Amino acid sequence: MVTGRDLISNGWPEGPTIGIALAAAKRLRATGMDEDAILRELEKTRAAPDAPADPALEPLARELLRLRDAESWASEHELRDEPRPYGVWGAGLIEPGTTAQMENAMRLPVSVGGALMPDAHLGYGLPVGGVLATEGAVIPWAVGVDIAPLRGDTLVPTLDGNSYPVADLSAAGVFGIWACKPDGKVVAARARAFQTQRNARLVRVVLDNGRTVDCTPDHRFMLRNGTYLEAQNLEPGTSLMPFCPRLDGDGYMRIQQNYSGAFLRAHWMVARSGLMGEIPSFEGQRTVIHHENFDETDNRPENLRFMGDRDHSRYHRSLVEKNEHWQSEDFERRRKAALSAKKLTVEGMEEYRKRADSLQAYWAERPEEFRDLIGKTSENNRSPRRRAQSAEIASRTYRCGVCGREVKSIIALASHQRHKHPEEAWTDVYQNTYNHKVISVETLVEREDVYCLDVPIHHNFALDAGVFVHNCRMRLSVYDVLPDLIEDRRDDLTEVLLRNTSFGAGSKFKEGRRPEHEVLDDPAWEATDFLKGLKDTGRAQLGTSGSGNHFVEWGVFEALGEVEGDEAFESGRRYLALLSHSGSRGVGFKIANRYSKLAKQRHPELDKEVADLAWLDLEDEEGEEYWLSMQLAGRYASANHAVIHDRVSRALGEEVLTKVENHHNYAWSERVGGREAIVHRKGATPAGLGVMGVIPGSMGTPGYVVRGRGDERSINSAAHGAGRRMSRTQAFKTLSEERWREHLAERGITLIGGSLDEAPAAYKDVETVVSMQGDLVDLVGRFTPKIVRMDAGGGPRRKGRK
Repeated sequence: MVTGRDLISNGWPEGPTIGIALAAAKRLRATGMDEDAILRELEKTRAAPDAPADPALEPLARELLRLRDAESWASEHELRDEPRPYGVWGAGLIEPGTTAQMENAMRLPVSVGGALMPDAHLGYGLPVGGVLATEGAVIPWAVGVDIAPLRGDTLVPTLDGNSYPVADLSAAGVFGIWACKPDGKVVAARARAFQTQRNARLVRVVLDNGRTVDCTPDHRFMLRNGTYLEAQNLEPGTSLMPFCPRLDGDGYMRIQQNYSGAFLRAHWMVARSGLMGEIPSFEGQRTVIHHENFDETDNRPENLRFMGDRDHSRYHRSLVEKNEHWQSEDFERRRKAALSAKKLTVEGMEEYRKRADSLQAYWAERPEEFRDLIGKTSENNRSPRRRAQSAEIASRTYRCGVCGREVKSIIALASHQRHKHPEEAWTDVYQNTYNHKVISVETLVEREDVYCLDVPIHHNFALDAGVFVHNCRMRLSVYDVLPDLIEDRRDDLTEVLLRNTSFGAGSKFKEGRRPEHEVLDDPAWEATDFLKGLKDTGRAQLGTSGSGNHFVEWGVFEALGEVEGDEAFESGRRYLALLSHSGSRGVGFKIANRYSKLAKQRHPELDKEVADLAWLDLEDEEGEEYWLSMQLAGRYASANHAVIHDRVSRALGEEVLTKVENHHNYAWSERVGGREAIVHRKGATPAGLGVMGVIPGSMGTPGYVVRGRGDERSINSAAHGAGRRMSRTQAFKTLSEERWREHLAERGITLIGGSLDEAPAAYKDVETVVSMQGDLVDLVGRFTPKIVRMDAGGGPRRKGRK
């Protein structure tokens, strides 16, 4: 009899095709065909699926045609063997890893041109400071990262059910890990590992579960309340956010949700994290998830497939004839063991039916014995002891340790404290639930190479030790006011920024203070259900800034060189000016996240190292939707700056003389090399002929207003800033906060918020970066910051920082 093992040994592709082929064999067998003839018919169909010889083979033929078309499509989308040529400015300032990322981008089949600016540094997918032109396609992915350095032998659990040393993962490309939201919700996420430093100083964090974590002193651990603390600042008894996986009786991986204590099946957590796309429904069936390799602990998205429950049951039955199996002996042993504990599985339904039939027969044959048995159970349930127990459970309450309010479930208590007492971070919710605590932090003598993970969105990841570790735009407004006003009214100008700007990843204005702007009436909000759902976020965050390198700052603008056309300032004169860096906030983030996932789903053929460069065809519906959404996000980002500058200008009581505004982290439709192309500028400034732009320095160094020279070699682009020369963690580790403060004071700079990872020393020298682009831009003016507002960031906080 033809089996799945026979087909696989004959070279048939593993997966759904095997089940479909066995189903076809069964239909042929029902017609009286012998096994040799069945196998010949199956092989004929595989060789020529266009013309199946028997109607019983048509479903198999359709599946084989689908596979052939998919293979043909994939071959058309293979990466080039060699990258296309691209321009590089300031090669001596660019690290090899950044260049390697750019070369990967230039191997894409849709790439037609590219350039790398002197401020470039390692990014996610395309380097920050990279320019990429594509034909007929757009690439949505653009993200930031956090750095968390660990010793190379630190084990990181991945979605395949295993744990690997972080050093080994640095060669693995993109892989799946477990991350945690601030509210304690564990989710699946994508990550990439890489080495951050050689011969680093280490500390050892000893946990109460007997495990240890060796890391750099500034490595941040996630606390039980969702905040972070560096390893060197952890104290004995500090509660950490736990990561608790376990196997259930059916062999499935379960992960404990820290906000509720419930252990959820990992494959559904992966699905609900969005890594498998939209969760489909199957008419008349319950949606289940099938593990393609039959390993219930392997929860990589590529190993999971949505199915209807009855389809899933039929598929499993089609793969194995009675008393035979084609999978490994180890799997068969585990499969048989699971049959005894399948209380919640679809396959168990048949067994339950048989049990019900047996129970009915027992009732009919021995009714008196049955009634006596049921009566005793009912009598027990009505007993005073059982009634009291049920009443106690129903009336059980949990008291808030902050305000004393009582609620009837631990989830309700979590919700209450999260909304009513956010500063206390609702730690009282977990006073009776398990969490890992720090026993000690020890300084180690040995030094080691250290590694980290890039985890977009969540910026943390679980360790095997059971704990978690850690679209933009510029606008310059120039006022017809002498910059002496800064010294004369420094306190007033500082207060203007404090009262009229808001910073932080989730920052938003309260209902009564939310500004109005015509962008909120843009008809594009109604174009798709997805955009409709983003409008409230856009309304709440309009006029706010994010974290990291976003800023609003007062400074001195000095006009340089010759003035052209309608430029309102006078050469050689100094002006008061306001410069801001912000973006499309939560709106842009959600757009990028949604369509990046869709792009990856459309291009499963891409290697892991370039998966983040997956594209959407602009002739397809998703591509059109993304293009429309991205343009709306660009208009929203512009409106965001307009609101910020209007609020500040009204508070100042002055009119804006002129402004300069430009995008980065955006895509344009332009002509490149004589053809229409989509130009992606990830952290790069448009520099077409006569186009004005801004290249900022840092909080303590000047930036420049530039005019593009239209150099096609750079795809009409220039740098968008000085560019980082060290990671945020390296900055916290190597830079002196005292020296940073002294540096700003020596230059007469007032800082509101900010953190050490944004210190001038963390960036490349802006004068050098600008000097390497003399063929790309002309200098129009210099902006020197004097009063800077930023988010306080994740570093050590000090009294008085806001």
